[in-house]
Amino acid sequence: MTCLSLNRLTKEYTGQVMALKDVTLTLEAGAFMAVVGPSGSGKTTLLRLVAGLESVTSGRIEIEGQDVTAQPAHERGVAMVFQNSPLYPHMTVFQNMAFALKMARVSRAEIRHRVQETARGLHLETLLTRKPVTLSAGQRQRVGIGKALVRDARVTLFDEPLSHVDAPLRRELRDMILAWHKTRHRSCVWVTHDQAEAVYMGDRVCVLHEGVTQQVAAPREIFQTPANGFVSEFFMIDMKDETDAARETPRPCPGAPS
Repeated sequence: MTCLSLNRLTKEYTGQVMALKDVTLTLEAGAFMAVVGPSGSGKTTLLRLVAGLESVTSGRIEIEGQDVTAQPAHERGVAMVFQNSPLYPHMTVFQNMAFALKMARVSRAEIRHRVQETARGLHLETLLTRKPVTLSAGQRQRVGIGKALVRDARVTLFDEPLSHVDAPLRRELRDMILAWHKTRHRSCVWVTHDQAEAVYMGDRVCVLHEGVTQQVAAPREIFQTPANGFVSEFFMIDMKDETDAARETPRPCPGAPS
């Protein structure tokens, strides 16, 4: 079943700046797609259009078969994690994570269960009563991730959420998010500029350049049969790195043979 479908999605800004050009993508239910490309390739714009934070110039966005192109963000069933996820400074960690659920009129018991379950997965259980000002940068980002995961949305979008955390924490959080995904089977789109992170996170990888889709394929296929010169050069790594990357991404695309 297709969860997210983008049909010839185009975004043009004032002054004829084309951020995305005829991008067509499909994301199967429960899949984890990584979107990678250099700065200015349109990665963040793609997420913001899906989330409803910006309007589409042309094209169509469907979520679970429903056309949401003109729908406001709060009606789409989409959660998004930002590079620096904003937190309410006057609220505790628990209240920050519970806020969207409270606005959606989820029962108190269900809110408590979902927040505590998500907090355990992100190692936030001991921080639930604290306020953001008392947290480290890494802890605040974990709370921001938790705010999105607790919603259990139809589609969860990640806009380079680990770019400002150190390497050991980045590895830990990547594995936490993949563990959550394996448990919840929710559809995810992960944006990064890091090729190694893209092939580690995604069961499929979309390569963008200058707003145009260059290739969408499983990580191994990206390495073995790059679609063009740009993809080949962008993923130019030595044989040891290629072997490591392939070994680190054994997760098949949903529906693919094991």
